Amino acid sequence: MRYKEQREQVLETVHLAYQADLIRMSAGNISLRTEDDMVVITPSGIKYRNMTVKDISVVDLEGEPIDGPPPSSETPMHTAIYRHISRAKGICHTHSRYGMIQAHLQEDVPLTNIELMMSGAPIPVAPWAAPGTEKAGEVTVDIFQSRPELHVILLRQHGLVALGGSLAQAYEHAYNAEVGLETHYKVRLVQAPQSFTEAQIQEIKDVYGL
Repeated sequence: MRYKEQREQVLETVHLAYQADLIRMSAGNISLRTEDDMVVITPSGIKYRNMTVKDISVVDLEGEPIDGPPPSSETPMHTAIYRHISRAKGICHTHSRYGMIQAHLQEDVPLTNIELMMSGAPIPVAPWAAPGTEKAGEVTVDIFQSRPELHVILLRQHGLVALGGSLAQAYEHAYNAEVGLETHYKVRLVQAPQSFTEAQIQEIKDVYGL
């Protein structure tokens, strides 16, 4: 099997994201970029609970199929990010509940907790782009290019996309973002969340060596 190790990595991340309720059914998608610039990505329409390593697809950076079943409908977004954002080695696009809620509220999320800080907050909401289109790739690339420190963005009325220097890192950013977004949203139900001050941000960076 071609790219067996990378396919296993993607499947392992699928299991983690599924268990954490970041993805469900076949909504959301996960990918990694190989050293020879191929993209190993979840397939189209196969339920995560039934997925096996043979179900993971391989495409080139233009999205052309190389091996496996038809790739995710969101392949154009993944490949656009890999073509234009060199720091992206792994991507997790989730339909996590609070990511979706904040994406529907269409409000950028300020830096109000450490989990959001680890995600690169403030987290922006991208302009509308229909899922599965080239435009979905364009709007994400524009934002990630303009903010090199950013790991997570919200897709308007859609979900969340996280990138990392590895697939494991992308998953961590997606997970941390969901925790931070849930906390931020629930605090909003009681009172206005307080953003970190510049002094607090610097203090946290000093403590954690960021």
